Amino acid sequence: MTIIAVVATFGLSFKERIALQMPIDWLSWVECTFIPILIGMPVSAYIFTQSETIQETCDKLEKSHTALKETHDRLTFVTSHDPMTGLLSRGEFIARMDRSRDEGECDTLLLIDPDHFSSINDKHGHSKGDEALVQIAKALVYTTRPGDLIGRLGGGEFGVLLRHVRKEQASTNAENIRRYIEGIPWGKAQQEGVKVTVSIGGAEIPRNANTQDVLRTAGRCLVEAKQRGRNRVSFDYEAAKLRVVAP
Repeated sequence: MTIIAVVATFGLSFKERIALQMPIDWLSWVECTFIPILIGMPVSAYIFTQSETIQETCDKLEKSHTALKETHDRLTFVTSHDPMTGLLSRGEFIARMDRSRDEGECDTLLLIDPDHFSSINDKHGHSKGDEALVQIAKALVYTTRPGDLIGRLGGGEFGVLLRHVRKEQASTNAENIRRYIEGIPWGKAQQEGVKVTVSIGGAEIPRNANTQDVLRTAGRCLVEAKQRGRNRVSFDYEAAKLRVVAP
């Protein structure tokens, strides 16, 4: 900057002196050299200092923005996911079900509930019950596709939304889930009499279906599966035969 100022001063000063027919003496050279330096050096130093300060401020703002985004992402995850299993919470699962309905595709809902889950808590303690829920959650993640939705709907009940899958294929998928969970090796826990099986109720979701109606239908099928002996899959139910069945 100082060099530019010196050159500019020389150009303007000498141009004016020549135009006015003034002599160019040693004083002119001194003025055109030292005056821009005396003025330009402090200005250049100030600008350099300010640019460093601005850059440091920008770096701090960028770090603060990154930290804020990470905090927001963590809060969003915590509020939309079950803390024990890491699956979607009930509210988030249903909200995404509603959004999937707007896409107009035919999906299938599975409701999955462990059999005799309360007896596991009663006989072996809640830590074994929590372990069973975590194992079921891992099994659901393993036996479904990345695009499917999985959520813990409350207590021991899980929900799986099979995207773009109709009843016939969904029934096969549900049976694979049931068999996989039944075959989970529990090791020492199994020697203590801990055996986990699940009953599954399913309902195909037609276009523009009401989410709550679908949940009720799948819930009735789940009760039907429990009623017929547990550890099975049901996509059909008879309303007249429904009765309250212990989980």
